[in-house]
Amino acid sequence: IDHSAPSRRRTCGIMAPMAATFAFAGANVLVAGATGGLGSRMVAQLAQAGALVTATGRDQARLDALGADARQKVSLDLRLPNACAQAVETAAANGPIDLLINATGVVAFGMVSDLTIDTMEELFLTNVFVPIMLSQAALPAMAQGGAIVNISGVIAEQNLPGMASYGASKAALRSFQQAFAREARRNKVRVLDVRPPHTETGLADRALEGDAPKFGPGLSPDAVVATILKAISSGAKDVPSTSFG
Repeated sequence: IDHSAPSRRRTCGIMAPMAATFAFAGANVLVAGATGGLGSRMVAQLAQAGALVTATGRDQARLDALGADARQKVSLDLRLPNACAQAVETAAANGPIDLLINATGVVAFGMVSDLTIDTMEELFLTNVFVPIMLSQAALPAMAQGGAIVNISGVIAEQNLPGMASYGASKAALRSFQQAFAREARRNKVRVLDVRPPHTETGLADRALEGDAPKFGPGLSPDAVVATILKAISSGAKDVPSTSFG
């Protein structure tokens, strides 16, 4: 696509809003949760594809470890008031945002009767409210034909005993995305809910509470990220667990 054409708004390789392919080269991308098991690989693969990445996370040292893959690094706790808006403002200083990927998330294990209220609140604050606040802040700053991506996971398709509260938070995120996608369509912005199966990110070892059940071998984080980026580039509007093989 000829970005110099005066009659076309800069869309960083997006061939046509909502339907056609999305090219990452030159795209203005915001990655939240950029230091996590999936987020850090998102940053690396996007940078390799030529995207201009703004990375956010809570730990400045881990952000620094991303190196030159992230053009901008912003240490923020997105759970705090105005932090999501600040993240969006930083990325939007480079122009309309072509892609927002939210890779934040926390997990807890245990029967509902055993979980503390604090843990339940944290599950919903991080897994539901942060994505909603990010989406709310980002939508007005998105380029036409851009995409907003949140990761709910396979647990949003079928909840499990011992993970009921965690699964409920992810199901709530999926429900939000289904309706928000229809709203964002008015802005010519695509919204994707991504539901990968168990992936070896190490998140299960960092549970807010409880011990993880014995999962079978998980998917490779690099392979999961590659599948997500392929779905984004192909114009997909949903990425269910079956997309991951």
